[in-house]
Amino acid sequence: MQNKAVKTIAASILASAVAFSFSGCYFFPDEEPVLDPPTLNVDEVVYSTYTVVRKDLSSTAIQSGYIVSGKETDCFFTKYTGQLKNVYVNPGDFVEEGQLIAEMNNGTIEHQLNIQRLRVELAQLNYSNSGSAADKLQLEIEQNTLASYQDQYDGGHLYAPVSGQVSFVKTLNPGDSVDPYDVIVKIVDPEKLCVKANVTESGQFVKGDVVSVEIDGDYYGGTVVRTPKEEHEDMDVEADAVYVEFTDKNPGFGYLGSIGNIIKVKAESKNTLVIPKYVVKTDGDKNFVQLLKDDEKVEVEVQVGISNAVEIEILSGLSEGDKVIVR
Repeated sequence: MQNKAVKTIAASILASAVAFSFSGCYFFPDEEPVLDPPTLNVDEVVYSTYTVVRKDLSSTAIQSGYIVSGKETDCFFTKYTGQLKNVYVNPGDFVEEGQLIAEMNNGTIEHQLNIQRLRVELAQLNYSNSGSAADKLQLEIEQNTLASYQDQYDGGHLYAPVSGQVSFVKTLNPGDSVDPYDVIVKIVDPEKLCVKANVTESGQFVKGDVVSVEIDGDYYGGTVVRTPKEEHEDMDVEADAVYVEFTDKNPGFGYLGSIGNIIKVKAESKNTLVIPKYVVKTDGDKNFVQLLKDDEKVEVEVQVGISNAVEIEILSGLSEGDKVIVR
């Protein structure tokens, strides 16, 4: 009886396995239906605009230069190479013409000079007493020797050739060797400062131009006194510079060597229509801008006038309050 029950259960399991093997994907889920693609809602295009305004506009030429002195004197030894004893001035000092500003070690020259003066006096006394040709010749010899010593002594002393203000002193220590014509000190006239600018477009400046000079945010009036044109005419080796003298006030000696920006107004318009320069597009000899009108982008031809680095004048084609598309 028990064996019959076992056989019945085995037969049922076998029948189920056969049924599963023939059913294939019977137990997998049905495929999902294909959906329609989603609808894309396009947002409204938003433009960035600039409102046309009226303002004053100027076109300028700007050239950077340096504050220099219009009158500068180099000071140097000329006689011989020697060892420096001392320099007696510093930058910013005021000096008078003839003032001792530097000195070389003179060794025994000063002592020899004093002895030679005495020899000249003695030779003079001998000649005065005797009147002989031999004493006269000896006096001349002693006088020539004195002149030689005096020349050596003077050559070791550097005196200010002009009155003014010291703008430069070479860095030297006592005992350093100094050669003839090696510039030791520079003296300038502090009332004769000007701006010197090497130019790339010299035609922008003409002698007599009224300009302004910007130095550290302050502005000074000036006049162009020299250009490459005058330098070429004078056969000047530095034939690429513009010089501007200050007219109303002087920036002061402390600005010597500072950067000065020369500004020349080439053209200006008062109360004119102005837009950013970069929004103007060019096609041949015509200029266009994109205008936002009734929420639509419209291309408009315009006539332009003067411009500077960032803005441009509109002579026709736009009205105050128009919205120009910038992007």
